[in-house]
Amino acid sequence: MIGSDGRLVQTAVIGSRNSGRAIILPTDADELTRWRRRHPTYTYWCGTQLGGCGNELSDRLYRDKVCHFAHRPHTSCHRTATGAASADHLFIKDDLAAWAGRNRLKGRATSRDLGTGPGDAVDFRVGGARQYVRFQFSKLAHAEWQQARQRLSSDAATLDWVFGPGTAQPETMEELYDDYGYLLRFRFATHGAVRRIRLRAEDPRRSTNWVPLDACAMTPAGLRVPGAEPRRRSGPGPTAETGARRAAAPVRRSREEQVLALKEALVSAAGFRTRPTWEALARSAGSDLLGLSVPDRVSLLVAVDQACGREGSPLLSALIRTGESDPPSYVGDVAAAVGSGTPATAAVLRRWCQREADRAFAVYGVPSRTAPPRLPLTLDGQLAAQQSTAPVQHRTIVHVEGGPVLQYAVRPKPRGLASAPGDTEIGDALHSARLRRGPRYAAALMVLGEKALTRLPEPQRTELVAEMATTRRWLDSLPDTPAQQSKKSRRAKRIAAAKQSARTKKTQQGQQGKKAKNPLQGARPLPGVGDARPEKKPK
Repeated sequence: MIGSDGRLVQTAVIGSRNSGRAIILPTDADELTRWRRRHPTYTYWCGTQLGGCGNELSDRLYRDKVCHFAHRPHTSCHRTATGAASADHLFIKDDLAAWAGRNRLKGRATSRDLGTGPGDAVDFRVGGARQYVRFQFSKLAHAEWQQARQRLSSDAATLDWVFGPGTAQPETMEELYDDYGYLLRFRFATHGAVRRIRLRAEDPRRSTNWVPLDACAMTPAGLRVPGAEPRRRSGPGPTAETGARRAAAPVRRSREEQVLALKEALVSAAGFRTRPTWEALARSAGSDLLGLSVPDRVSLLVAVDQACGREGSPLLSALIRTGESDPPSYVGDVAAAVGSGTPATAAVLRRWCQREADRAFAVYGVPSRTAPPRLPLTLDGQLAAQQSTAPVQHRTIVHVEGGPVLQYAVRPKPRGLASAPGDTEIGDALHSARLRRGPRYAAALMVLGEKALTRLPEPQRTELVAEMATTRRWLDSLPDTPAQQSKKSRRAKRIAAAKQSARTKKTQQGQQGKKAKNPLQGARPLPGVGDARPEKKPK
């Protein structure tokens, strides 16, 4: 049976409607046949812990399509998640129970419904030590995460938050990088009829290897992942030093000290390929920056950008964003003050700051790379049309049979792109291509997107992956068009013409060697035709 979202039902629970023992049905007919022989007494249910209706399911075996579960006739079910990942919150509970038993931990795993279903989160608590580990399956707003973190921290000695794919907000990631030095992630791998969890620690520069749960350990400081270098505190709340520093009244520093601290914080953010909020900068560069007025912020940022050195360097002030991931309006005042122009609208400012952020990531990232050009602004604050100047390409002449062939050291841009967008602009360009530019432009952008995924930080990488997936589906849905004939080189054209000339000459020679056939041979002459005599000329 097809689920309410149009997908096949691949997961169920064994034994009863309230069971927590999950299974992924084998999709291959032979595998399902072997499974039935090994477990002839199993019954399958659309379990309540899966968000299902609680009715019994039957396993359908097909030779010509994918095997799946099906409801009984006339059954109404509104379960939305039916794919292989829909039972991951149950599989992780089994993994945690087995792991706790092997490590002699008195722990208990509990599923949490945070508003979208019973598998929004799984909490693992070690009772005696009051240690918490939360595995986050659904995306949580930063403010909601802060509230939940504060609530759980009040009754825990240690608290670790492990995020699934795409569930951590950029603000949440920044706060955890600042507090602990890294972020804990998890994912699942399918093994037969079940799925097993893998964990790793990552920061903007590097990540550890994915390891099974058995490779991790619960220490007095919390969950420990091999290869991670913790900069963590003994409890879930602030350390004594950090708490005292934040509780104390901020010390007013000199302007030069503020400029230097703010510049170092922005350079560090660019190296991590992140765009911080002003509040995040205040946590890194000093709490006395938090209460600055907008004019004071502008003055300070102008001094930071002027201190960056050579002309044409990326403006670090463009990295700052609001909680909605848009640049603050006062960044336009900073750009005007340093002579880069005044963006006329919020859309122009957003596009301009995206390019400057990409330039900063290129210059200060590890490894560094060549920065794209700055987006010029016209006198009325609009984006100026950039002239496409082709880069100088170093050529190598390779002598082969038939003549020299030029090889370019620099690979040309994909066809259809007059000017390549920056890494952070590819997502917007893909969206624009689907609406206006057409499939050829979108296909060229997809090539650039594949390369940009290796350079972008996690928040932008996730957004680009989503845009590329949408664009790929859009391209696949378009009707097929006749393939264009590839253009031949001059040498190939000359060779083809010579071959055609040789074939024509050979054909003509063959025709000349044969006696021409008389089309009137064997036909009776017309009356009087054979008796005709030439008239004598008069003397």
